[in-house]
Amino acid sequence: MNKPTLLSPTFWNHVAGFALVGAALSVYFQKSLGGCGDYPEHFVLLYQGMGMGAVVGLVFNIIWDRIPNAFIVQPVLITLIRYYLAFIIFSYGFAKVFAGQFPHTMANMDARFVELSPMRVAWAFFGYSRGYQEFLGWGEVVPALLLLFRRTALLGALMMFVVMLNVFLINIFFDVCVKINSGIYTALSFYLLLQEFPRLWSFFIANTTTPARADVKLENPRWLRIAGQVLNYLLLGYILYATGDGAYNYLKYSQTQVTQTPLQGAWRTIKVVSLADATEVNMEPNDSLSVNRLFFDGNNGVIRSDYIRDRFRFSMDSIPNQITVRFTNPRNEWNIPPVTWQFERPHPDTLLLTGPWKGKALIMTCVLRKEKLTRYE
Repeated sequence: MNKPTLLSPTFWNHVAGFALVGAALSVYFQKSLGGCGDYPEHFVLLYQGMGMGAVVGLVFNIIWDRIPNAFIVQPVLITLIRYYLAFIIFSYGFAKVFAGQFPHTMANMDARFVELSPMRVAWAFFGYSRGYQEFLGWGEVVPALLLLFRRTALLGALMMFVVMLNVFLINIFFDVCVKINSGIYTALSFYLLLQEFPRLWSFFIANTTTPARADVKLENPRWLRIAGQVLNYLLLGYILYATGDGAYNYLKYSQTQVTQTPLQGAWRTIKVVSLADATEVNMEPNDSLSVNRLFFDGNNGVIRSDYIRDRFRFSMDSIPNQITVRFTNPRNEWNIPPVTWQFERPHPDTLLLTGPWKGKALIMTCVLRKEKLTRYE
Protein backbone atom coordinates (compact mmCIF):
# COMPACT_ATOMS: atom_id res chain seq x y z
CA MET A 1 0.00 0.00 0.00
CA ASN A 2 1.35 3.40 -0.98
CA LYS A 3 1.86 6.32 1.37
CA PRO A 4 -1.40 8.32 1.71
CA THR A 5 -1.31 11.75 0.08
CA LEU A 6 -2.94 14.90 1.42
CA LEU A 7 -5.77 14.68 -1.11
CA SER A 8 -6.49 10.98 -0.67
CA PRO A 9 -9.48 9.77 1.39
CA THR A 10 -7.16 7.39 3.26
CA PHE A 11 -5.14 10.32 4.62
CA TRP A 12 -8.16 11.94 6.23
CA ASN A 13 -9.62 8.60 7.25
CA HIS A 14 -6.51 8.07 9.36
CA VAL A 15 -6.80 11.55 10.89
CA ALA A 16 -10.50 11.06 11.70
CA GLY A 17 -9.86 7.63 13.19
CA PHE A 18 -7.13 8.82 15.53
CA ALA A 19 -9.18 11.90 16.47
CA LEU A 20 -12.14 9.71 17.42
CA VAL A 21 -9.90 7.42 19.43
CA GLY A 22 -8.68 10.51 21.31
CA ALA A 23 -12.30 11.51 21.94
CA ALA A 24 -13.11 8.00 23.19
CA LEU A 25 -10.14 8.01 25.57
CA SER A 26 -11.21 11.38 26.99
CA VAL A 27 -14.22 9.62 28.53
CA TYR A 28 -11.92 7.87 31.01
CA PHE A 29 -10.57 11.20 32.27
CA GLN A 30 -13.99 12.68 33.03
CA LYS A 31 -14.68 13.29 36.70
CA SER A 32 -18.25 13.18 37.95
CA LEU A 33 -19.80 12.67 41.36
CA GLY A 34 -22.93 11.05 39.98
CA GLY A 35 -24.60 9.82 36.82
CA CYS A 36 -24.38 13.14 35.02
CA GLY A 37 -21.78 14.60 32.71
CA ASP A 38 -21.54 17.38 30.13
CA TYR A 39 -19.55 19.63 32.47
CA PRO A 40 -17.47 22.39 30.82
CA GLU A 41 -14.28 20.51 31.72
CA HIS A 42 -15.66 17.47 29.91
CA PHE A 43 -15.94 19.49 26.71
CA VAL A 44 -12.36 20.66 27.22
CA LEU A 45 -11.23 17.05 27.61
CA LEU A 46 -13.13 16.12 24.45
CA TYR A 47 -11.49 18.87 22.40
CA GLN A 48 -8.07 18.04 23.80
CA GLY A 49 -8.50 14.34 23.08
CA MET A 50 -9.69 14.95 19.53
CA GLY A 51 -6.95 17.49 18.93
CA MET A 52 -4.16 15.25 20.15
CA GLY A 53 -5.61 12.31 18.22
CA ALA A 54 -5.77 14.34 15.02
CA VAL A 55 -2.14 15.42 15.47
CA VAL A 56 -1.12 11.78 15.93
CA GLY A 57 -3.03 10.92 12.75
CA LEU A 58 -1.25 13.68 10.79
CA VAL A 59 2.16 12.58 12.07
CA PHE A 60 1.31 8.97 11.24
CA ASN A 61 0.55 9.93 7.65
CA ILE A 62 3.74 11.97 7.36
CA ILE A 63 6.06 9.22 8.61
CA TRP A 64 4.07 6.39 7.00
CA ASP A 65 6.94 5.13 4.89
CA ARG A 66 9.23 4.98 7.94
CA ILE A 67 6.92 2.69 9.96
CA PRO A 68 7.34 -1.05 9.37
CA ASN A 69 4.00 -2.66 8.41
CA ALA A 70 2.23 0.69 8.64
CA PHE A 71 -0.66 -0.72 6.57
CA ILE A 72 -1.76 -2.81 9.58
CA VAL A 73 -2.33 0.21 11.87
CA GLN A 74 -5.72 1.18 10.39
CA PRO A 75 -7.25 -2.34 10.73
CA VAL A 76 -5.95 -2.50 14.31
CA LEU A 77 -7.52 0.91 14.99
CA ILE A 78 -10.86 -0.29 13.63
CA THR A 79 -10.68 -3.41 15.80
CA LEU A 80 -9.96 -1.37 18.92
CA ILE A 81 -12.89 0.94 18.15
CA ARG A 82 -15.16 -2.10 17.77
CA TYR A 83 -14.00 -3.55 21.07
CA TYR A 84 -14.27 -0.19 22.85
CA LEU A 85 -17.85 0.33 21.67
CA ALA A 86 -18.84 -3.20 22.61
CA PHE A 87 -17.28 -2.88 26.07
CA ILE A 88 -19.03 0.42 26.82
CA ILE A 89 -22.44 -0.43 25.39
CA PHE A 90 -22.56 -3.83 27.11
CA SER A 91 -22.75 -1.99 30.44
CA TYR A 92 -25.57 0.30 29.30
CA GLY A 93 -27.44 -2.61 27.78
CA PHE A 94 -27.33 -4.87 30.81
CA ALA A 95 -28.38 -1.97 33.05
CA LYS A 96 -31.62 -1.94 31.02
CA VAL A 97 -31.91 -5.73 30.70
CA PHE A 98 -32.11 -5.97 34.49
CA ALA A 99 -34.47 -2.97 34.63
CA GLY A 100 -32.03 -0.94 36.70
CA GLN A 101 -31.39 2.16 34.61
CA PHE A 102 -34.99 3.42 34.51
CA PRO A 103 -36.59 2.60 37.88
CA HIS A 104 -40.38 2.54 38.05
CA THR A 105 -40.97 4.74 41.10
CA MET A 106 -44.07 5.72 43.01
CA ALA A 107 -42.79 9.30 43.25
CA ASN A 108 -42.71 9.67 39.47
CA MET A 109 -46.13 8.05 39.09
CA ASP A 110 -47.55 10.49 41.63
CA ALA A 111 -46.02 13.61 40.05
CA ARG A 112 -47.44 15.88 37.40
CA PHE A 113 -45.28 16.11 34.27
CA VAL A 114 -44.73 19.81 34.88
CA GLU A 115 -43.03 18.93 38.17
CA LEU A 116 -40.49 16.65 36.48
CA SER A 117 -37.41 17.61 34.52
CA PRO A 118 -37.38 16.53 30.84
CA MET A 119 -34.88 13.81 31.76
CA ARG A 120 -37.13 12.55 34.56
CA VAL A 121 -40.10 12.45 32.15
CA ALA A 122 -38.08 10.23 29.80
CA TRP A 123 -36.96 8.03 32.70
CA ALA A 124 -40.56 7.65 33.90
CA PHE A 125 -41.69 6.68 30.39
CA PHE A 126 -38.98 4.07 29.83
CA GLY A 127 -39.32 2.73 33.37
CA TYR A 128 -43.09 2.29 33.12
CA SER A 129 -42.73 -1.06 31.36
CA ARG A 130 -40.10 -3.56 32.44
CA GLY A 131 -40.56 -5.50 29.21
CA TYR A 132 -39.89 -2.46 27.02
CA GLN A 133 -36.87 -1.51 29.12
CA GLU A 134 -35.48 -5.03 28.72
CA PHE A 135 -36.13 -4.81 24.96
CA LEU A 136 -34.10 -1.58 24.85
CA GLY A 137 -31.33 -3.36 26.75
CA TRP A 138 -31.14 -6.30 24.38
CA GLY A 139 -31.19 -3.79 21.52
CA GLU A 140 -27.82 -2.59 22.86
CA VAL A 141 -26.38 -5.91 24.01
CA VAL A 142 -26.89 -7.70 20.67
CA PRO A 143 -25.07 -5.08 18.51
CA ALA A 144 -22.27 -4.96 21.08
CA LEU A 145 -21.88 -8.73 20.85
CA LEU A 146 -21.88 -8.62 17.04
CA LEU A 147 -19.11 -6.01 17.06
CA LEU A 148 -16.74 -8.44 18.77
CA PHE A 149 -16.40 -10.68 15.71
CA ARG A 150 -15.21 -9.76 12.22
CA ARG A 151 -17.87 -11.77 10.39
CA THR A 152 -20.70 -9.93 12.15
CA ALA A 153 -18.98 -6.57 12.69
CA LEU A 154 -20.76 -4.80 9.81
CA LEU A 155 -24.21 -5.90 10.99
CA GLY A 156 -23.23 -4.87 14.51
CA ALA A 157 -22.09 -1.43 13.30
CA LEU A 158 -25.36 -0.89 11.40
CA MET A 159 -27.45 -1.82 14.42
CA MET A 160 -25.21 0.10 16.81
CA PHE A 161 -25.43 3.31 14.77
CA VAL A 162 -29.24 3.18 14.71
CA VAL A 163 -29.41 2.47 18.45
CA MET A 164 -26.85 5.12 19.43
CA LEU A 165 -28.34 7.78 17.16
CA ASN A 166 -31.68 7.25 18.88
CA VAL A 167 -30.03 7.45 22.32
CA PHE A 168 -28.12 10.59 21.34
CA LEU A 169 -31.28 12.34 20.10
CA ILE A 170 -33.17 11.39 23.28
CA ASN A 171 -30.32 12.89 25.29
CA ILE A 172 -30.46 16.07 23.20
CA PHE A 173 -34.21 16.64 23.17
CA PHE A 174 -34.86 15.49 26.77
CA ASP A 175 -31.80 17.30 28.13
CA VAL A 176 -30.21 14.14 29.50
CA CYS A 177 -26.81 15.03 30.91
CA VAL A 178 -24.68 12.53 28.96
CA LYS A 179 -24.80 14.15 25.54
CA ILE A 180 -21.01 14.17 25.08
CA ASN A 181 -20.52 10.46 25.64
CA SER A 182 -23.52 9.34 23.61
CA GLY A 183 -22.37 11.66 20.81
CA ILE A 184 -18.91 10.02 20.89
CA TYR A 185 -20.41 6.53 20.70
CA THR A 186 -22.66 7.59 17.79
CA ALA A 187 -19.69 9.07 15.92
CA LEU A 188 -17.63 5.91 16.49
CA SER A 189 -20.48 3.76 15.12
CA PHE A 190 -20.77 6.00 12.06
CA TYR A 191 -17.00 5.84 11.53
CA LEU A 192 -17.17 2.04 11.46
CA LEU A 193 -19.89 2.24 8.81
CA LEU A 194 -17.80 4.63 6.69
CA GLN A 195 -15.12 1.95 6.40
CA GLU A 196 -17.68 -0.16 4.54
CA PHE A 197 -19.20 2.67 2.49
CA PRO A 198 -18.34 1.24 -0.98
CA ARG A 199 -19.85 -2.13 -0.11
CA LEU A 200 -22.93 -0.57 1.51
CA TRP A 201 -23.45 1.65 -1.55
CA SER A 202 -23.20 -1.32 -3.88
CA PHE A 203 -25.65 -3.36 -1.83
CA PHE A 204 -28.30 -0.78 -0.88
CA ILE A 205 -28.11 1.82 -3.66
CA ALA A 206 -26.39 0.49 -6.78
CA ASN A 207 -27.97 -2.96 -6.40
CA THR A 208 -24.83 -4.61 -7.73
CA THR A 209 -22.80 -7.60 -6.64
CA THR A 210 -21.07 -6.82 -3.39
CA PRO A 211 -17.74 -8.57 -2.86
CA ALA A 212 -16.64 -9.84 0.52
CA ARG A 213 -14.37 -7.58 2.53
CA ALA A 214 -10.70 -8.19 1.93
CA ASP A 215 -9.13 -8.59 5.36
CA VAL A 216 -5.65 -7.17 5.79
CA LYS A 217 -3.30 -9.81 7.17
CA LEU A 218 0.17 -9.49 8.60
CA GLU A 219 2.28 -12.44 7.46
CA ASN A 220 5.70 -11.32 8.63
CA PRO A 221 7.33 -11.06 11.05
CA ARG A 222 5.79 -14.20 12.46
CA TRP A 223 6.38 -13.24 16.10
CA LEU A 224 4.42 -10.00 15.67
CA ARG A 225 1.50 -11.86 14.06
CA ILE A 226 1.38 -14.38 16.91
CA ALA A 227 1.70 -11.63 19.54
CA GLY A 228 -1.19 -9.77 17.90
CA GLN A 229 -3.39 -12.87 17.96
CA VAL A 230 -2.60 -13.52 21.62
CA LEU A 231 -3.36 -9.92 22.57
CA ASN A 232 -6.58 -10.06 20.60
CA TYR A 233 -7.80 -13.16 22.45
CA LEU A 234 -6.75 -11.72 25.81
CA LEU A 235 -8.64 -8.51 25.08
CA LEU A 236 -11.72 -10.47 24.02
CA GLY A 237 -11.51 -12.57 27.16
CA TYR A 238 -11.23 -9.50 29.37
CA ILE A 239 -14.22 -7.83 27.68
CA LEU A 240 -16.40 -10.91 28.13
CA TYR A 241 -15.28 -11.38 31.75
CA ALA A 242 -15.80 -7.71 32.66
CA THR A 243 -19.18 -7.75 30.93
CA GLY A 244 -20.30 -10.81 32.88
CA ASP A 245 -19.13 -9.28 36.16
CA GLY A 246 -20.85 -6.00 35.34
CA ALA A 247 -24.08 -7.77 34.42
CA TYR A 248 -24.04 -9.58 37.78
CA ASN A 249 -23.53 -6.27 39.61
CA TYR A 250 -26.44 -4.72 37.70
CA LEU A 251 -28.57 -7.68 38.69
CA LYS A 252 -27.71 -7.11 42.36
CA TYR A 253 -28.37 -3.36 42.03
CA SER A 254 -31.75 -3.98 40.39
CA GLN A 255 -32.75 -6.02 43.42
CA THR A 256 -32.30 -2.94 45.62
CA GLN A 257 -35.14 -1.33 43.65
CA VAL A 258 -37.59 -3.85 45.11
CA THR A 259 -36.07 -4.38 48.55
CA GLN A 260 -38.77 -4.31 51.19
CA THR A 261 -37.86 -2.16 54.18
CA PRO A 262 -39.99 -1.20 57.20
CA LEU A 263 -40.59 2.17 55.52
CA GLN A 264 -41.73 0.86 52.12
CA GLY A 265 -44.60 2.76 50.58
CA ALA A 266 -46.04 6.16 49.73
CA TRP A 267 -46.73 8.34 52.76
CA ARG A 268 -48.75 11.51 53.30
CA THR A 269 -47.69 13.78 56.14
CA ILE A 270 -50.45 14.99 58.43
CA LYS A 271 -48.21 16.97 60.78
CA VAL A 272 -44.75 18.53 60.42
CA VAL A 273 -42.97 19.98 63.43
CA SER A 274 -39.72 21.98 63.31
CA LEU A 275 -37.24 21.65 66.16
CA ALA A 276 -35.54 24.96 66.93
CA ASP A 277 -33.63 25.51 70.18
CA ALA A 278 -35.31 22.43 71.70
CA THR A 279 -38.69 24.00 70.94
CA GLU A 280 -41.28 22.31 68.75
CA VAL A 281 -42.96 24.62 66.24
CA ASN A 282 -45.74 23.49 63.92
CA MET A 283 -44.78 24.33 60.35
CA GLU A 284 -47.16 26.31 58.19
CA PRO A 285 -48.31 24.67 54.93
CA ASN A 286 -46.79 27.51 52.88
CA ASP A 287 -43.33 26.88 54.35
CA SER A 288 -41.01 25.52 51.64
CA LEU A 289 -39.88 22.74 54.01
CA SER A 290 -43.37 21.73 55.06
CA VAL A 291 -43.23 18.13 53.86
CA ASN A 292 -46.47 16.76 52.43
CA ARG A 293 -45.34 13.53 50.72
CA LEU A 294 -42.69 10.87 51.29
CA PHE A 295 -41.87 7.87 49.14
CA PHE A 296 -39.72 4.88 50.08
CA ASP A 297 -39.09 2.62 47.06
CA GLY A 298 -36.63 -0.15 47.85
CA ASN A 299 -33.53 1.71 49.00
CA ASN A 300 -34.49 4.88 47.13
CA GLY A 301 -36.79 7.65 48.14
CA VAL A 302 -38.24 11.09 47.51
CA ILE A 303 -39.24 13.75 50.03
CA ARG A 304 -41.26 16.70 48.84
CA SER A 305 -43.19 19.78 49.76
CA ASP A 306 -45.24 22.06 47.53
CA TYR A 307 -42.01 23.81 46.52
CA ILE A 308 -39.15 21.31 46.78
CA ARG A 309 -38.63 17.75 45.51
CA ASP A 310 -35.54 15.92 46.83
CA ARG A 311 -34.29 12.47 45.83
CA PHE A 312 -32.31 10.31 48.23
CA ARG A 313 -30.93 6.83 48.85
CA PHE A 314 -31.03 5.23 52.27
CA SER A 315 -29.77 2.18 54.11
CA MET A 316 -30.85 0.55 57.34
CA ASP A 317 -28.43 1.16 60.22
CA SER A 318 -27.26 -1.39 62.76
CA ILE A 319 -28.93 0.84 65.34
CA PRO A 320 -32.61 -0.17 65.55
CA ASN A 321 -35.12 2.17 63.91
CA GLN A 322 -32.45 4.34 62.28
CA ILE A 323 -31.54 4.91 58.63
CA THR A 324 -28.69 6.71 56.89
CA VAL A 325 -29.94 9.06 54.18
CA ARG A 326 -27.88 10.48 51.32
CA PHE A 327 -29.42 13.19 49.14
CA THR A 328 -28.54 14.03 45.55
CA ASN A 329 -28.24 17.48 44.03
CA PRO A 330 -30.03 18.60 40.82
CA ARG A 331 -27.16 17.19 38.71
CA ASN A 332 -27.61 13.74 40.20
CA GLU A 333 -24.36 14.00 42.19
CA TRP A 334 -24.20 12.14 45.49
CA ASN A 335 -21.77 14.55 47.12
CA ILE A 336 -23.98 15.79 49.97
CA PRO A 337 -22.91 14.47 53.41
CA PRO A 338 -25.26 11.77 54.72
CA VAL A 339 -27.64 12.34 57.62
CA THR A 340 -29.44 9.97 59.95
CA TRP A 341 -33.18 9.72 60.51
CA GLN A 342 -35.01 7.86 63.29
CA PHE A 343 -38.35 6.23 62.61
CA GLU A 344 -41.17 4.52 64.49
CA ARG A 345 -44.14 2.48 63.27
CA PRO A 346 -46.71 2.85 66.09
CA HIS A 347 -49.33 1.45 63.72
CA PRO A 348 -49.06 -0.40 60.37
CA ASP A 349 -50.46 2.67 58.61
CA THR A 350 -48.52 5.27 60.59
CA LEU A 351 -44.90 6.41 60.36
CA LEU A 352 -43.06 8.85 62.63
CA LEU A 353 -39.84 10.28 61.21
CA THR A 354 -37.31 12.50 62.97
CA GLY A 355 -34.29 13.96 61.21
CA PRO A 356 -32.78 16.92 59.35
CA TRP A 357 -33.74 18.13 55.89
CA LYS A 358 -32.16 21.19 54.26
CA GLY A 359 -30.51 22.07 57.58
CA LYS A 360 -33.70 22.01 59.64
CA ALA A 361 -34.58 19.29 62.16
CA LEU A 362 -38.09 17.95 61.51
CA ILE A 363 -40.57 15.60 63.14
CA MET A 364 -42.95 14.19 60.53
CA THR A 365 -46.11 12.25 61.25
CA CYS A 366 -47.17 10.28 58.18
CA VAL A 367 -50.01 7.97 57.16
CA LEU A 368 -49.79 5.31 54.48
CA ARG A 369 -51.51 6.17 51.22
CA LYS A 370 -53.87 3.49 49.95
CA GLU A 371 -54.10 4.38 46.28
CA LYS A 372 -52.08 2.24 43.86
CA LEU A 373 -49.01 4.13 42.60
CA THR A 374 -47.11 1.30 40.94
CA ARG A 375 -47.84 -1.32 38.31
CA TYR A 376 -45.95 -3.92 40.34
CA GLU A 377 -46.47 -5.18 43.84
